[in-house]
Amino acid sequence: MGCDIPEFYVEHLATIDSTNRYSRCNASKLWELAGNAVAVVVFADSQTAGRGQRGNVWHSQAGENLLASIVVRPVGLPVHSQFVLSQVIALAVRAAMGYLGIDAVLKWPNDIYVGERKLAGILVELDCCGSVVEQAVIGVGLNINQEQFPVMDKVPVSMKMLTGETYNVEEVLGVLLDSFSYYYSLLCRGNHSFIADDYKSHLLGYGKVMHYCDATSEFDAKIVDVESNGRLCLQCVNGSTRSYAFKEVELLI
Repeated sequence: MGCDIPEFYVEHLATIDSTNRYSRCNASKLWELAGNAVAVVVFADSQTAGRGQRGNVWHSQAGENLLASIVVRPVGLPVHSQFVLSQVIALAVRAAMGYLGIDAVLKWPNDIYVGERKLAGILVELDCCGSVVEQAVIGVGLNINQEQFPVMDKVPVSMKMLTGETYNVEEVLGVLLDSFSYYYSLLCRGNHSFIADDYKSHLLGYGKVMHYCDATSEFDAKIVDVESNGRLCLQCVNGSTRSYAFKEVELLI
């Protein structure tokens, strides 16, 4: 299904170590094949060394889930504004889930949750030239039909577990690419503020007091902003404010 979207060149692999690694190592060849496409998409039935944020391993049963990388070359995007790419893909996954009848929320920086269970994870890797992003490889792991998962700290859930339906993985990819096309076009037109506001409006903990932990303590706070570089701004219940980069704070749910 995704192959029918003209903005994308799509390559389907049976087994690969990591779609992100493959996409980065073969970027030149893929872009040559892509012609005038605005993005390259690589998806695989299985990964032998899938990766997530914070160096985590991404577990997926072969053929059950969406394992994909979207490669883009955003023109003139400053490195300090790179987080907009994470916002774009997170919003795209959420919108695709909404279209398919699943009400998902975003968990900073870029996980997709339904209730207290993780539905999808995102890993964005950049190649930069000076102060601008030359290329971004956006990895997406979306649990679709898998129903058994290894024991892990973040309890996973799949689309099938939520709805009882069995999904065609390529059709889900097509819906996701439609959503990504919409949000990425906003980025290309410079509508970063709209993307940032939309991201915050669907962010778990935005404007609501929740429980967090950092390297020193646990505390209650609410999200008041997410800066363009991705830093999370929290306001504690005592009125003080704190700002965190990736890996420096965790929402406890």
